[in-house]
Amino acid sequence: MSLVRPRVLRLTADTIRILALGSVAYVLFTSHDGAVILTLLFLALLVPRAARLPALLDVLLCAALTWAAWSSVFHWYRVVDWYDTAVHSVTPGVVAAALHLLLARARLLPSPRDRTLRRSAVPLITTALGATVASLWEMYEWLATDVFGAHLRVGYEDTVADMAAGVAGSLAAGLILAWRSARDGAQDPGKGL
Repeated sequence: MSLVRPRVLRLTADTIRILALGSVAYVLFTSHDGAVILTLLFLALLVPRAARLPALLDVLLCAALTWAAWSSVFHWYRVVDWYDTAVHSVTPGVVAAALHLLLARARLLPSPRDRTLRRSAVPLITTALGATVASLWEMYEWLATDVFGAHLRVGYEDTVADMAAGVAGSLAAGLILAWRSARDGAQDPGKGL
């Protein structure tokens, strides 16, 4: 039973990858900028698979990144006011959790399962990573708008709200990562990332 769930999650993540690749072909005929964004998305979605991130995180990362990219390309941000905030909350959080695990594997950060860390260290590190991701995202939006003339909804209030949402989402991801690491570590202390 325990092998079925990761297999289903991997299959789901791979399906999202295929949908992302298919969306490149669809958009290629309508929007050059959209095709570039979706091509970069597809390449980014290969990273969690190649890095063999945990299956659940792989699915969440693929879903969040695809959601964010499609929202940009298909202008879903214009649907309702809170939609932009939701995307800017979820995406940096999931990316921050993945970065935390990848940097821990590279021994650049302590592992979330490291029992010598204080309980608050994992959420703090993940939140800092997410704040960095949220900041880079806002820099991308500025560059796209002010340098390349893209038509994005940006401004001081939007930027601050997006960054606050990214930090909040990253804190939530850090708390979940700490909880799962403590739970998994208690079940199998020798189990690695």
